[in-house]
Amino acid sequence: MGGTFDPIHYGHLMLAEQIRTSFHLDKVIFIPVGKAPHKSLEDAANKLQRYEMTRIATKSNPYFTVSDIEIRREETTFTIDTILALRSELHENDELFFITGADAILMLDSWKRYEALVQLVTFVGATRPGIDESSLRLKIDTFKEKYNAKIELFFIPALAISSTDIRERVAEEKSIRYLLPEAVEHYIHEHFLYKTHHALFFDMLQYLKSNLSHKRFQHCLETAHVARQLAICHSADPLKAEFAGLCHDLAKEYKIKHMNALIETFEIFKDPSIVHTPNLAHGEVAAGILKRDFDIKDQEILDAIKWHTYGKQNMSMLCKIIYVADIIEKSRQFDGVEEIRSLAFRDITKAIL
Repeated sequence: MGGTFDPIHYGHLMLAEQIRTSFHLDKVIFIPVGKAPHKSLEDAANKLQRYEMTRIATKSNPYFTVSDIEIRREETTFTIDTILALRSELHENDELFFITGADAILMLDSWKRYEALVQLVTFVGATRPGIDESSLRLKIDTFKEKYNAKIELFFIPALAISSTDIRERVAEEKSIRYLLPEAVEHYIHEHFLYKTHHALFFDMLQYLKSNLSHKRFQHCLETAHVARQLAICHSADPLKAEFAGLCHDLAKEYKIKHMNALIETFEIFKDPSIVHTPNLAHGEVAAGILKRDFDIKDQEILDAIKWHTYGKQNMSMLCKIIYVADIIEKSRQFDGVEEIRSLAFRDITKAIL
């Protein structure tokens, strides 16, 4: 079963399981595409992320497996190449079924080497109410008569889930719960996929992974998630809160010599003691790095990161959110933390005090 799986959802899984049982298949191989000839994958998850989401979604079903045969290729992927590669790995008596949408059957004669392809597999076209069945039947009959092709139709219930809709919902800060496995939902949020500024989040994740310990990196992820929840609760911008939470400790583990150099570069002279305890300035240094190296100009984001360590009077809502999220993210364990967590969603100002 091939597809972009960007992301994989319950519609894909339901279809695979229904066809597996109906056709008595030994297993279903999910094959995320690498570089597809007919699809643009811009502004989407990268191929390794799509593979990982597919693996996560299918791992609980012993009859499902995932192949990286296409994502390992750098060149454009064609179905005939994949099928020939799979065929070479199987016993000569093994039968291959190719699961696809019925709309793909209508376009089958545009595929590379389709005459050879229909001799190698049995096509199973998934169809649902609303498709032009007469045109579909005509196309199938033509292929059967001309090429002795084996093409079956499989009618599935109308399940109004699409990967496009899921991506749009994430970008619009809407819930995607119950549209896909919970573990895949968690992966999407943890990797900030499908955000309006997905490329910026991706660059920041790579920077943090390179400059922070695993423990500190996880703290930044958890702070970002809590900040997003607090922003939604208190009518602030969830995207700004998530990004500020992610970046707030980016300078936390800089070497002292490097930190002091940046304190001088960014002219951070709040307190003479900072020179001797530069860690106090890591929020201000982080804001300077974001402005200089990542071209972040949003002063609200920069201020929230700058003041998250020691705060200030008359903080903005975003400043309060990052200050509190840093304290209450789930790895924090200290006396009274549960009370502060609860209070933060009711009265964030009191949670600070």
